[in-house]
Amino acid sequence: MSTLLDWTRALQNADGDEELLIELANVFIDEGAEMMRQVRAAIDSRNASELQRTAHSLKGSAKIFAASAATDAALRLEVMGAEGNFKDAPDGWAILQFEINGLLAALKARVDRQRSDETRNEHNS
Repeated sequence: MSTLLDWTRALQNADGDEELLIELANVFIDEGAEMMRQVRAAIDSRNASELQRTAHSLKGSAKIFAASAATDAALRLEVMGAEGNFKDAPDGWAILQFEINGLLAALKARVDRQRSDETRNEHNS
């Protein structure tokens, strides 16, 4: 099972509402880059409370999609912010960036596949 995205568990998180989950995926696709920029800015400025806050928000978004690796990476940075410890922040950032980029790619593929299925169904009706 991929740790990038678990659509079945994500669907459970959305109470089985696939339309809602697609909508949440679109929001995250649109806002994910900005959330990452905010985390990076907090690391660069060594702003512990901002790192904790922004990593926490990103963790919550990743958790919706049952993206365990991205959730864990964001949690790691959230804890660094809570502790005011930036020693491992560069490694934490690299891991988070890798996982979030993978999650965003997986979500885009899922949303695109959903659109294709809907278009195909409209043409077949």
